[in-house]
Amino acid sequence: MLRSPGIVANIIVGAKPEPYLAASLDAIADVCDHAVINDNSGTPSGANAPVYTRSRLAATGRLTVIRTRFENFSVARNTCLESIPRPFKGGWILFVDADEIHGAELPAMANLLDRLPDDIDAVDGYSRHYWGSFRWWVAIDRRLCFFRHTPRVSWSGAVHERLTGADRRAVLPSVWAHYGHVVTPRMEWEKSRLYASLGQCDWAPDERALATATPADVYGQRARRAMPHRGTHAPFVVPVVAALSHAWSANFREIDRIVALQTPADRAKNAFRAMNYARLLSWRAAEARIRWGWSANTDQPARRLLPASRAV
Repeated sequence: MLRSPGIVANIIVGAKPEPYLAASLDAIADVCDHAVINDNSGTPSGANAPVYTRSRLAATGRLTVIRTRFENFSVARNTCLESIPRPFKGGWILFVDADEIHGAELPAMANLLDRLPDDIDAVDGYSRHYWGSFRWWVAIDRRLCFFRHTPRVSWSGAVHERLTGADRRAVLPSVWAHYGHVVTPRMEWEKSRLYASLGQCDWAPDERALATATPADVYGQRARRAMPHRGTHAPFVVPVVAALSHAWSANFREIDRIVALQTPADRAKNAFRAMNYARLLSWRAAEARIRWGWSANTDQPARRLLPASRAV
């Protein structure tokens, strides 16, 4: 087992403000030795620049910012890989989006990395997809979290891109939050239009549809699959949850009204789905303990960060 040169986060941001970016960066700051942000807004002072330039990563000299014009998602991510500072090449990459918020599971995962066999290329966990508001979620999906930076890894695909060259993976029962679908109806459909422009789907909302989009228009089709969130949110995102719950309160009330229309059969199916997700994570936890010596003990000593790089 080789000692990694460190952990570098790769993040891409665009021209539109990312409401969860500050919390996302704060949540990874105690785990990452460095971060590379690709601001592909096409301007030197994009909408998200004030957020990342005031982050703890920036304040401690652990941030590299590159500015590009957006072509597609794989090009943006490969540009991040190419821009990793030399001292961190060959280390671990943290794959994280600007609308994902990690909690105590991330340092536990990071502490395991240098104890994994050398032939493990990547580490997966699970992402819980919140939907419509902070009260509802629709799925828990397996998700890439860490991968080794080697010459053979690269991203392919214009949208919903895939990492190639990282075939052998360890899977951990760690779950973090994805809030990409907790936005306004217009913001949700703007993403649909972007994906359509990249060939992901045939339909794209026009300007009139964007201007008049309602929660029922945008979220109604998945309302039958919404499951209640009964836990808490990671500490870093709690202030954001409070602020957006106030700012988007009318939308959230409409989401609650839509979900309340679920039939008893819908609720029974959703309870069964939630039980299956819990069973899957329990099985993954047992497997990870046996195969990788996994422990979710969050009281273990924190991974020690490397000295700050001079990259800018």
